[in-house]
Amino acid sequence: MSERSEALLLNDDAFAPPTTIPVAADVRVPLHVVAVIFVSIALLVVNASLLIINTGQAMDSNAHYARSYEIKRALSTFQSVITTAESGQRGYLLTGDTEYLTPYYRAMRGWRVELDRLANLTADNPERQKDIAELERFTAAAIGRLEQTIERSPRPGPSGNADLVGTDRATQTMDRVRSIVDRLIVEENARIDALGKAVLRDVWITLGVALLTTVVTVAVLIGLHKLLQRYVAARARAEGALLEANQHLNHLVEQRTAELTELSQHLIRVSEEEKAKIARELHDTFGSNLTAINMDLNWIQRRIPEDAREVRERLQRVLQMLAETVELKHEVIEGLRPSQLDNLGLSFAIKSHCREFSRRTGLSCDVEVDEDFDDMDPAWSIALYRIVQEALTNITKHAHASRVHIALRREPSGIRLRVVDDGVGLAEGATAKPKSHGIVGMRERMRQLGGKFTIAPGPGNKGTLVEAFIPSDSENASQDVGNILRTVS
Repeated sequence: MSERSEALLLNDDAFAPPTTIPVAADVRVPLHVVAVIFVSIALLVVNASLLIINTGQAMDSNAHYARSYEIKRALSTFQSVITTAESGQRGYLLTGDTEYLTPYYRAMRGWRVELDRLANLTADNPERQKDIAELERFTAAAIGRLEQTIERSPRPGPSGNADLVGTDRATQTMDRVRSIVDRLIVEENARIDALGKAVLRDVWITLGVALLTTVVTVAVLIGLHKLLQRYVAARARAEGALLEANQHLNHLVEQRTAELTELSQHLIRVSEEEKAKIARELHDTFGSNLTAINMDLNWIQRRIPEDAREVRERLQRVLQMLAETVELKHEVIEGLRPSQLDNLGLSFAIKSHCREFSRRTGLSCDVEVDEDFDDMDPAWSIALYRIVQEALTNITKHAHASRVHIALRREPSGIRLRVVDDGVGLAEGATAKPKSHGIVGMRERMRQLGGKFTIAPGPGNKGTLVEAFIPSDSENASQDVGNILRTVS
């Protein structure tokens, strides 16, 4: 036994899990970071809302401003139309020139259009509607007096109409119209100034709110950036610690696996050594003793008188029991260390074991072997032979089969062993049961040799298939075990 294996066997702590394993802490996003994120989102929403509200107010103010400006222009145009009508009337009365009547008549047609335009522009303002109604009344009166003066003029020219121009009441009415228009223009100018200031105020408020919100948002985002940097750094440290812990665990697993593999290999070697030693002792000591007993009993049998029939019968039973004991000794020795495997090779040993299996169980056992495999490494031979033994034992106990087929072939890539029965097959989860030591043992033997072991349902999902494959390049992996077995043999 190697010092390493002895240390593994004597030290129970060698397979104990580590007492302390560095584990990375669970790093989550801190609550204050989440709070800052929500505050940033809230600020952005507030900023957007204020911008929308202020922009809407600015647009409303601008619309009122534009309408007031249109009202002012309409008043100015209306005033110009009235002035044109009055000037045309005066020019005609004073000069008698009919050319003055052309702008007069055009103004007569245009004042109603401009007044309707003013009425439409002020439709939502009851106070302005009253002013427009008053303006319409006085304008209609003034226009009527202008028409009357032109119709009553006795003759064109300054001599005949001077008195009409100087005393006409149309002038007073027209002054009233101009005063109303002037008042409305002054009011609209004041309204335009107020709306302009309101628009400017809304613009400044919007800019101020946007600037303030932007500054606060930028400050919050800077703080959030710093918090996220700390979070990312903490996450990186945690991931590094987790990676280090995983590497540490992987190292421990690899170390423990290597130790367990070495121990398993050692136990198998020791088991084979002990079996071979016991087989030799049974063969050398127990076998020689049984042979001596048999010789002595035969000597005694020859010297018993013919008339001692009862003694002869008892002695015959003893000899029969001795023969059965010798046969049992032979079976035990073959089970511990098959001499046929060492002397006649793997193929003959498997065939012989199958014949004995059929004789003992009554099951049909077919063996298909391509060659003798005399040059096979002893480690491979004993492993494959033990797998055949264990598979046939499991078939006897659990399969309820009537036929077994064993095939051993050499392939270009290695050696393949197949044991197939026509029994009830594997129960679900049978191979994973903790007490499936036989299956575990077969799998471990193959793993140590660098081979593969599989157990699955047989062809057509009937029965059970046990398959072992040893690659050709795994010979080096079994060299240590082979050397031990050669020494033992």
